[in-house]
Amino acid sequence: MINKIKINNKLRCAALTLIASLILQLNVMAKTNQTDTTSHGDQLVLSIKFKVSPENAAKFKTVLTNLFDTISHEKNFVSANLHEAIGKPGEFLVYEIWNDNVQHFLTVQMKSPYAVAFEKTLIEMNVDREPSAYAMFGQWTKK
Repeated sequence: MINKIKINNKLRCAALTLIASLILQLNVMAKTNQTDTTSHGDQLVLSIKFKVSPENAAKFKTVLTNLFDTISHEKNFVSANLHEAIGKPGEFLVYEIWNDNVQHFLTVQMKSPYAVAFEKTLIEMNVDREPSAYAMFGQWTKK
């Protein structure tokens, strides 16, 4: 039982560390862009690099695919691209675009049941995550 308590505390600490990392990066972005992105039509862009052991790569791809099948129904969701690193099994990049602001994203999206379940999966699979948040300032398409 003591070992179980230690593991649960370790998982809780890891989860809090991961969430704190994302919140910190999103708050930095919020301080540099004080406008309400939803009311001005701007978008919140998230880029997240994940690293998982090569033996868990296929399972993690399934988890990500299922997650974004769910997320794609969200009101403020615009699009997402899921990428797998060439020649680096277990390394993934997710690029998400939301019609949202940082505060709403953190208080609503990150507390949704699927986000909480995903956080638990990251801990269980020992996934490293490097999140970044951006506000767009220019865009080009093929001419």
